[in-house]
Amino acid sequence: MKNGTLTQKGDHVELRFERRLAHPPEKVWRALTDSKELAHWFPARIEGAREVGADLRFFFQEGAPGTGRISVFDPPRVLEYTWEGDLLRWELRPEGTGCLLIFTTIPGDRANVARAATGWHFCLDNLEAAVDGNPAASFDKARFSTLNAEYAARFGLGSFPAFMTGTANRVADAQRTPGVDAYVFNGADGTRVTLCHAKSDADIDEQWRDFDEYLTVLEGRYVLRINDMDIELGPGREFVIPRGARIAGRFTAGTRTIHARGGQGPERAES
Repeated sequence: MKNGTLTQKGDHVELRFERRLAHPPEKVWRALTDSKELAHWFPARIEGAREVGADLRFFFQEGAPGTGRISVFDPPRVLEYTWEGDLLRWELRPEGTGCLLIFTTIPGDRANVARAATGWHFCLDNLEAAVDGNPAASFDKARFSTLNAEYAARFGLGSFPAFMTGTANRVADAQRTPGVDAYVFNGADGTRVTLCHAKSDADIDEQWRDFDEYLTVLEGRYVLRINDMDIELGPGREFVIPRGARIAGRFTAGTRTIHARGGQGPERAES
């Protein structure tokens, strides 16, 4: 199967592709390491020695180059290096007259996985074409959009983007539900928006609402108890909690929610 798979590995995820190629490992290794061969399929131009410990630079047509370093260089079996915050590993296993290519990457930002999977899917298609002696396919916006939607549906976003979860916006521990990471943002009119990501099953103690609250579930499952009635909310569900309601809640591990409150909400850790 050409599609990538996603596996949880401790505190990170691993994106994995397998491609069976009708060529020996030595030929595919050249496609992975030789600059002229890489130009047929890799998304950036790579500069740097091909040896363990070598620093790499990755160039696009525009913008500053990215950086990385080779951690494993074992021809023609294993190549591993970093590219900015991501770890990329290429393994070649002989199979008859051909080989099995296993590509794994550990993305630095979980929220980018669906987009990264789409991009690498296209790159690997072009790698296959290159070792077969065929030209790379031109970029197809419609196919990219369709494939990206498929990966997004399978993988979900999984987390909020890293730029939204900095320590400056983190909710103070004393106001945070144990097992739930939370980040708060203030509106010009005093409205507070809180992003919540449950790292484990978690319960919110009963409390009274003296302000209106908007709640939406992005991923997972959240059970809202309002005035002794349980309402189960799944992905895409929205709910407005009226002022004066008595509420509690229950997160399932992995659930992500957004809460917008018209009154006093949680404070940042730095406040």
